[in-house]
Amino acid sequence: MLKIEYEIQLNENGRPCIELSEDYEDKAEDKFFAIELARYYLQGVHSRMSSEIYDQHTFNVMDDAVRLLGQIGDEMAEIQYDGMRTQGELHLMVGSPYHIKVNSIEERDELPDKDIVYNERLYDRQEGLRVHIQTYDSETYLPISTIYELKDGITNENWVKL
Repeated sequence: MLKIEYEIQLNENGRPCIELSEDYEDKAEDKFFAIELARYYLQGVHSRMSSEIYDQHTFNVMDDAVRLLGQIGDEMAEIQYDGMRTQGELHLMVGSPYHIKVNSIEERDELPDKDIVYNERLYDRQEGLRVHIQTYDSETYLPISTIYELKDGITNENWVKL
């Protein structure tokens, strides 16, 4: 899970502002988050705008801002999608012990054929995809780890225990 750590501080004018941690790494994912959050917030405000309070010009400016953030967000989403897809493909190539972790056979079997999101990576069901299932022994409560790989097909019948 991605996360952004920040504090609210006061700027030189005494106005509250966001301060990112000193070790913050500038990431595209964070910018995407900020754009999507701003669009979400402005859409909410825009949808509640009343002609009794706001004039038509203000309404139109807000509408333009929401549309602009939407266009930027859509472009950034496409870049994010391509990056997530590439990360998934690379992870499949490097011989990782597993690619996706789930809690049960049922969860494994419910994985869709396309666009499986796990750890900010995107996978499709394909031969070689490995899924780690961690369950617990009902008597000892010790973890039991099992890895399955798709071989000779991509249906649930093609999961092979390693």
